[in-house]
Amino acid sequence: MPPQKRRRRSLLPRGPMGWYALLVLLPSLLVGTYYVTYAADLFESEAKLLVRSRGGGGAASPASVLAAVTGGGGGRGGMDEARAVAAFIDSVDAINGLQRTLDLSTIWRRPEADLVSRLRQEEPLAEQLLRYYRRRVTISYDIETNISTLRVLAYRPGDSKDIAEGLIALAEDLVNRFSARTAADSIRVAREEVEIAERRVSAAREALTTFREREQALDPTRSAGAAVENVTRLEALLAQTRAELQEKRAFMRPDNPQIQVLNNRIAALVAQVAAERARSTRGEEGLTQQLSGYERLQLEREFAEKQLTSAISSLEAARAEAQRQAVFLMRVVQPNLPERANHPRAFFNTLTVFAGLTVLFGIGWLMVAGAREHAS
Repeated sequence: MPPQKRRRRSLLPRGPMGWYALLVLLPSLLVGTYYVTYAADLFESEAKLLVRSRGGGGAASPASVLAAVTGGGGGRGGMDEARAVAAFIDSVDAINGLQRTLDLSTIWRRPEADLVSRLRQEEPLAEQLLRYYRRRVTISYDIETNISTLRVLAYRPGDSKDIAEGLIALAEDLVNRFSARTAADSIRVAREEVEIAERRVSAAREALTTFREREQALDPTRSAGAAVENVTRLEALLAQTRAELQEKRAFMRPDNPQIQVLNNRIAALVAQVAAERARSTRGEEGLTQQLSGYERLQLEREFAEKQLTSAISSLEAARAEAQRQAVFLMRVVQPNLPERANHPRAFFNTLTVFAGLTVLFGIGWLMVAGAREHAS
């Protein structure tokens, strides 16, 4: 029994270097061997996108694109939309959109793919495909330039470019929907105001027409003016007749027929003036009431027409503002067709594993050494 126990113990590494070789060097060697001899090549297609608004600097031009790329701030108008595009590309909706034209499961299960990095499921669940998709598709957003960088990895150069093109097309459609929705909302509110003003104008005109038909007066203001002129003319004639009577009384006898004629004329004029004044002010049928109602309806029509004019101006302004705030997606850099596989990065990944295991080993060995020292 003692010799067997000694033999078992001899299989375990002795000293820190033995454990270091077992826990650090051996895994790093296995990882490096995998990347160098077995890992499949991955081709990366890269594209750069810029979301900007027309109000941020007018129509797109090479100079404005250069200003945005160099940090000139020309593309800050679509900052929120750019973040939304990045969130969309990193979502299940983007996958579903790509699946209409591309078979992602087939693309990431190509014959040249190795068993470790390939998509394992032939018909993956949505969550499984999303996890793998996020390992192969990344998008980063630069807040300084407002430029989003899209990177796609696939086992064939054409596949990575096709995926990048599909994602950009979906992003362009998303941005266009943003613009259309924003414009439709702002214009819809302005159009509703125009419709309200049009109904008010129509109601005011109908009320005015009904009033004219009921009162049988096209323009009561003119009727009132004519009535005033008539009273004024009668009063002037009455004054002239009284003056004439006064003049003839000076040299004629009271029973003279001309005096009687003038008295009769004066009486008739007084009665006519009183009748005209009574007609102008008598109850609801008087010209005063007609004029008051007509002026109220006329004022309502004027206010309604001014409201309609203002609403139409607001509608035109809303259309102009919607056009100015419209956002669109620019392809600063088109998706490229890679000629050389840049992934996986064998040396970098192996060095990362080696460094990480070394740090963990050092921490673990210090903890073991401290525990032994404390126990002793």
